[in-house]
Amino acid sequence: MQLLTPSRADGAETSRLELTGIGVRFGGIVALDDVCLRVPAGAVVGIMGPNGAGKTTLFNVICGFIRPCSGSMSFDGGPFAPVPHRLSTRGVARTLQGLGLFSGLTVLENVAAGASARHRAPFAAGLLGLPPAARRNRQAVADASALLDEFGIGSYAHTHPSALPYPVAKKVALARASSPTPPLYCSTNLPADSTRPTSTTCANSSARFRAGRAAPSR
Repeated sequence: MQLLTPSRADGAETSRLELTGIGVRFGGIVALDDVCLRVPAGAVVGIMGPNGAGKTTLFNVICGFIRPCSGSMSFDGGPFAPVPHRLSTRGVARTLQGLGLFSGLTVLENVAAGASARHRAPFAAGLLGLPPAARRNRQAVADASALLDEFGIGSYAHTHPSALPYPVAKKVALARASSPTPPLYCSTNLPADSTRPTSTTCANSSARFRAGRAAPSR
């Protein structure tokens, strides 16, 4: 894959993520070659290509699953060396090609689980069920319910994943990944054919969510 997005010479647009000269090789196979990518803050950026073009490899580099053999990355203006199990603490969320929903939990509980990092109570308070833990749990559920409404799937809140239509299950996965309100959100699970209902509904919901939260709070 070779990819280039132009830079703004005037610096008027702030980059959330910037990749410069990224290269990845697997033996003699070149997966990524001199990839330069710039993602402005609040933007929705899509990467399209046929199977084997290197799209997933690029996301794996951004999320730290693959170390590039050349190039550099920056996030919010500083050097970025992602570590997979610390992505959420850096403000990065990702959904994979598989949905990964918890079958024993309802839709609401699945999305609330994604917000646990923001509403985590001290260990002792959670273990003993003390009021601070209960308050944080209630806030996580309230935030998850509001997020389901934003994605247009609030009516499925108490449904289990096995009973969901596939497009709705996709939206649940997107909502769960978005529940911590990450500055950078990567999704590799949208179908390539943008004319299909699943792709259209998921992409539109994600775009609306990101656009609605792009502006910094004052």
